[in-house]
Formats: sequence, structure tokens, C-alpha cells
Amino acid sequence: MLPDTKISQLISHQIPGLSYVMWQFRLSGPVYEVIHVFTDYTRRMIRGGRLNEARKCFTIAAVLYRNGSSLLRNAIESVYLYGLSPLLDTACNNQPLKALLPVTLQQIRIQQIQHGTTN
Repeated sequence: MLPDTKISQLISHQIPGLSYVMWQFRLSGPVYEVIHVFTDYTRRMIRGGRLNEARKCFTIAAVLYRNGSSLLRNAIESVYLYGLSPLLDTACNNQPLKALLPVTLQQIRIQQIQHGTTN
């Protein structure tokens, strides 16, 4: 399991554009704040049409979810997926963005929709 204190470091290594912001959270950044910053970055990539970078973010989120603590998993569900939900039903290049999600995140999103917890 990934330690919660290392989440910001892991994200900053994978996404250089977030290295400075994540560096600020390096010692004791609350998991929810780290994921909120990660969500904002992903949202900017989607809105800017940078789908390869958005796909990379989705993949990182899935890895964090699969290997993270229950706190991190909850943050991915309630902050990351919930925060991106309005954008995931839009299409870019004739492809719905939700199709870019890894299977793990697609399954969580389907559960959220079935339980009425998305936007």
C-alpha cells in the first residue's frame, strides 16, 4: 500500500507540471488537498484538449486507487471522480471522455451514477 505521505511525491514524479505545487505538500499535505490539486490539473488538461495528458492523469488516479489507503481511495472517489464527472460525459474528437478512464475508475463511476452521487 502506498503511504499517504508519499502521494504528492508520486504525482509530482509522474506529472512534471505539478512538481512545484506537489512539493508544497511533500511533508504532511492532507490527502484530500493533494487530490483536489490533481483534479484541478486534470480538469485543465481536459478543457485544453490535452487528452494524452488527461489519460495519463486517469491512469495515475487508477494506480493510486488500486494501491492506496482507504483514505486515498475515498479521495479518488469523492474528490477526483466526482469533481470531473460533469466533463466525463462530454466528447472530444468524437470520443466520450469517460472512455479514456481505466476500467477501475469506470466501474467506480458507474456505481456513483447508480447510487445518484454524481453531478
